[in-house]
Amino acid sequence: MRYELHDSRVLTWSLETHVTTHCNLRCAQCCPLSPHLPAWAVSPQALAEDLRRLARVLKPNVFKLTGGEPFLHPDLPAVLDVVRASGLTEQVSVTTNGFLAQSAPDAVYERLDRMTLSFYTSAPLPERSIARITERCDRHGVHLSVKAIDRFQRITPDAPLTSDAEVRDVFDTCWLKQRCHLVHQGRFFTCTRPPHVATVFAAEHPHLPALVEHDGVPLDDPDLLTRLLAYLERDTPLTTCRHCLGSSGPWEPHAQLPRARAAS
Repeated sequence: MRYELHDSRVLTWSLETHVTTHCNLRCAQCCPLSPHLPAWAVSPQALAEDLRRLARVLKPNVFKLTGGEPFLHPDLPAVLDVVRASGLTEQVSVTTNGFLAQSAPDAVYERLDRMTLSFYTSAPLPERSIARITERCDRHGVHLSVKAIDRFQRITPDAPLTSDAEVRDVFDTCWLKQRCHLVHQGRFFTCTRPPHVATVFAAEHPHLPALVEHDGVPLDDPDLLTRLLAYLERDTPLTTCRHCLGSSGPWEPHAQLPRARAAS
């Protein structure tokens, strides 16, 4: 993959940030591993600093607020404000399961251009809720896309891949590295997996916390443009690819994991 430059900024399809890492659903094979992560919400001030640095070298077509479930954030309008103020992109989108979006304040809808509503067959959103969200998007000029999802691709292997050929195949065939660029806690990642794989499996695999350093570009790098472009155009797998199936895993019916029981 080769990227074009415009005014010393790399042109990309999209950039996303995980507004929260936790979610009100527990989807099996969740790409960012939300059911297994502790509750966390991005600080608008920290995100503003990350986007200030990125806006000098990156120009995505659209900026996506994802999660976790973004509507769990305690101050989503403030997050949207810093995205707008960054000048990073003109298109701002949110991806949601919709359960909390229907009752969100108007201030959220007023700051959005697009909304992607994921309709999961394992946790279906009531039709009246979809109608309510549709009406609010229409009223505020937000383009709504409803995606019916009845299956997920298995993305986390039962054990780390042992074959270098397997790892290479995962990397070569994976579309996440082009379509799921992530800014998270001071670093740019070519996909959403490195910071969360490191968090979830660190106890089992003590080397994994280093994934964040190996597989992400620090935004305070003095030559950020050069390093970012080389990172995006690399043809070698990420360290994380050994702990991921990318887009090569088998498809499975969509399902919810059972709720964790509270300790007695």
